Amino acid sequence: PTPQLSKATHILVPVGAPLPGLGWSAELRDSTDDSLTLRVSTAPTAVIGKYRFSVKTRSPAGEYQMPFDPRNEIYILFNPWCREDSVYLPQDDWLEEYVLNESGRIYYGTESQIGERTWNYGQFDRGLLDACLYILDRRGMPHSGRGDPISISRVVSAMVNSLDDNGVLVGNWTGDYSRGTNPSAWVGSVDILRQYHRTGYPVLYGQCWVFAGVVTTVLRCFGIATRTVTNYNSAHDTDVSLTMDIYFDENMKPLERLNADSVWNFHVWNDCWMTRPDLPSGYDGWQVVDATPQETSSVSSAGALLGGGH
Repeated sequence: PTPQLSKATHILVPVGAPLPGLGWSAELRDSTDDSLTLRVSTAPTAVIGKYRFSVKTRSPAGEYQMPFDPRNEIYILFNPWCREDSVYLPQDDWLEEYVLNESGRIYYGTESQIGERTWNYGQFDRGLLDACLYILDRRGMPHSGRGDPISISRVVSAMVNSLDDNGVLVGNWTGDYSRGTNPSAWVGSVDILRQYHRTGYPVLYGQCWVFAGVVTTVLRCFGIATRTVTNYNSAHDTDVSLTMDIYFDENMKPLERLNADSVWNFHVWNDCWMTRPDLPSGYDGWQVVDATPQETSSVSSAGALLGGGH
């Protein structure tokens, strides 16, 4: 909305020698009497999103700047194939599975009776990229910060649930889904994201595997390798004690008003792949992201990014 050179949201790329520290470059590949073919390379730290594109020419006859044309808009994403990108992933089979694969299985059930459902991530479906970028806009995420996958994944984990910020999905564990869609009826992320983009209102309803499926879609769409992870006998600690606490009175009757901790049959969250220059050495690799609305973290509403490792 307000492009600025100082914030890397307005980029001037001269043809020829690249400007020091810019990371962008443009080189002449071919020329005829009336045309030039240029190759433009983007910076691996570039802000992701939709760019307006224009060419400015200078000749003895004067200067001319081509007006912006919506047909020339360019989308720039993270690039896990690029060694200099902070989401670089060296394994080809992992790139195929965790970035390019448009469908997968999400596991549920219990430790002794594991079930699976097919999920259509659909990250390359028409309109999905705009819908995913809309999520960042709804959060009001500064464009200058959109070159950092750490910040992006935190915003996505907060915005995929509707708690506090009118995000994508409303969680519902009551069993009454009469005002919306039963979470078990969803088979993919595409309809959810399209509806949210079209209406601007949170979609009814989701549970943990739906939140995780949508996060996988959004982050893969942005170019970040992501997978869904299921955990069985999943402890939900509500008071940061890292223990499961049950309180009884003197007659050994449970004190229900104090017993907020619980163990779920299963829980589903996400891993996403990136470097972590903000943490000590050894934390690069898979990072835990959980978009199910549970406890609020210090960085986002009901969603968090935790340090990972291989």
